[in-house]
Amino acid sequence: MPDIKIIIIGGLILAFVISIWAILHFFFSPEIKEPSGKARITGSCGDTMEIYLKFKNGRVVETSCWTDGCMYSFNAIMAAAELAKGKTPDEIIEIDAQKIKEHIGLPEDHIHCAKLAEQTLQSALEDYMKKIVKKS
Repeated sequence: MPDIKIIIIGGLILAFVISIWAILHFFFSPEIKEPSGKARITGSCGDTMEIYLKFKNGRVVETSCWTDGCMYSFNAIMAAAELAKGKTPDEIIEIDAQKIKEHIGLPEDHIHCAKLAEQTLQSALEDYMKKIVKKS
């Protein structure tokens, strides 16, 4: 039977790690008020990703993202958001899983995280484009 001290220490370490992750997520990925485009997708692995894009003068000026997945998913969606900054819709279309993978040095066995990030980014772009079409 495991020693109770080990269980308590393990629980405290887990709580500390979760707290640090939550703080980093809050400060490095604030929510965008009235995003131009947004998407939330859950992949076959069970990870959910969200991304928000704010466009001004035809370019992304602000991004925000979130995932409940592993560190590879977190890095992939953060990379997708970072790669989209300053880009036009035509340039964002070119951001694919391979570019995301190369941007963060993602291991090949986690390429599915980059594919989910690509899909989420492209869905947010599609949401933006639908809104533009409705306005015209």
